[in-house]
Amino acid sequence: MKHLNTILPFKSIIIFVFLSFVSCSKDSDEPSPAETSVTTVDFSKTMDENPTNGQLIGTVQGSTNEGSVTFSITEQNPAGAFAIDSASGELKVADETLFNFEINPTITGTVKVANGTLFEIATVSIHLNNLQEDRLYQGDVILTTQDEVIAFGNTGYTHIDGDLVIGGYAYDDIVDLSPLLNIEKVENTLSINRCSNLITTAGLRNISYIGLGMVIYDNPVLEKITDLQNLDFLGGVLYISGNLSLNEISSFDQLTEIKGNFQLYDSSIKNLDAFVNLNSIEGFLTIYNNLYLNNINGLQNLNTLGGKINISNNYYLTDLDGLSNLATILSGIEISNNSYLENINGLQNIETTDRLYITSNHSLKNIEGLSSTKNVNRLKVTQNNSLLSLEGLNNLTTIGEDGLYIEGNIMLTNLNGLNGINNIQGELSISENFLLRDFCNLQDFLTNGSLGSYSVFGNFYNPTMQDIIDGNCSI
Repeated sequence: MKHLNTILPFKSIIIFVFLSFVSCSKDSDEPSPAETSVTTVDFSKTMDENPTNGQLIGTVQGSTNEGSVTFSITEQNPAGAFAIDSASGELKVADETLFNFEINPTITGTVKVANGTLFEIATVSIHLNNLQEDRLYQGDVILTTQDEVIAFGNTGYTHIDGDLVIGGYAYDDIVDLSPLLNIEKVENTLSINRCSNLITTAGLRNISYIGLGMVIYDNPVLEKITDLQNLDFLGGVLYISGNLSLNEISSFDQLTEIKGNFQLYDSSIKNLDAFVNLNSIEGFLTIYNNLYLNNINGLQNLNTLGGKINISNNYYLTDLDGLSNLATILSGIEISNNSYLENINGLQNIETTDRLYITSNHSLKNIEGLSSTKNVNRLKVTQNNSLLSLEGLNNLTTIGEDGLYIEGNIMLTNLNGLNGINNIQGELSISENFLLRDFCNLQDFLTNGSLGSYSVFGNFYNPTMQDIIDGNCSI
């Protein structure tokens, strides 16, 4: 009996362990509780520009397998453009002025979809359609600070029926014109002046029409005139002056005609390639004191000019080839103080002009580029220190009442090239040409032609009219 009593407790232990094992096995077959999760997808929408505040854009999708989610904006560009309902995920317009294609063609952001501390991020991309519109501002717009530039840009005006003046004070803080991307038309004058911190005109690319002219002057650090590639009508002057740091003009691709004057002063640009499509200037052309300008080939398609040409004080300019298609009757031509100018061949198609001045171009050796010139009212060839010949004037026949002046050309030895002249209504003045000793090309003219008055002095030889007529025309 003692042995049996010892065995029974041992069996009980075995049965208990077995039942416990079976019980544990059954528990492990049951599924574990699911982990909490959050899901969302990126949001993208294309919509028309210029909506109204509160307008529904769409809904950011978000869900969770336990409880509910909340929606919040973590960032957006531009700031404050849209808002979101924290419970539903509905996106709505918060600032309608920012939904402007010209300013913000795409609006972006990120939305946090959260369940407690768990969250996922959805990106938001809103693409705006560019609508044809004309939002007219009546009167002049004068912007003197960066804040004013931004504020006017945010109004969304596309059309100004007066002037647009940017700058005007020597110490303004205007540095960025991109807020003005919505502007398309300026009825009067667009002026950018005395902006002491403005480096580039980028931000004006949607302007296609300027009614009375464009003036860019006295902007000391302006380096680039750019972003004007859509300008196809300029109703008045193009005046660019006093921008000493200006080294690039890369716009004006669509500009074929300037209704007024084209004046370029005091810059550091090297060429005029931005104007390659320009074929007409109704006023005059002035290219003055651009010290690094080495060619004007960008004017190669210019064939009509209503006024005078003045190309002066452009130190490194070597030729005038860019004017070779110009053949209109002009009110005057002045080519002066271009120290490296080697020839004036670009003038070869010009037949008639009022005044023609070729002066102080110290590398100029000949004037063969005047070979088509027949009639001028006043002709001055003066102070060209390397000039050796006047043979480019072979076809010149008539000089008006303002006369002919050959003065201070210290290397000139003869007057070959003046043999075609038959009429000088004004004065013939030949002076201070220190090596000039041969006047024989004037013999036929002084014998048979018509002359107002005669003045010869300060040359190596200074014959009288009668000396030349008698054949004593050289030494």
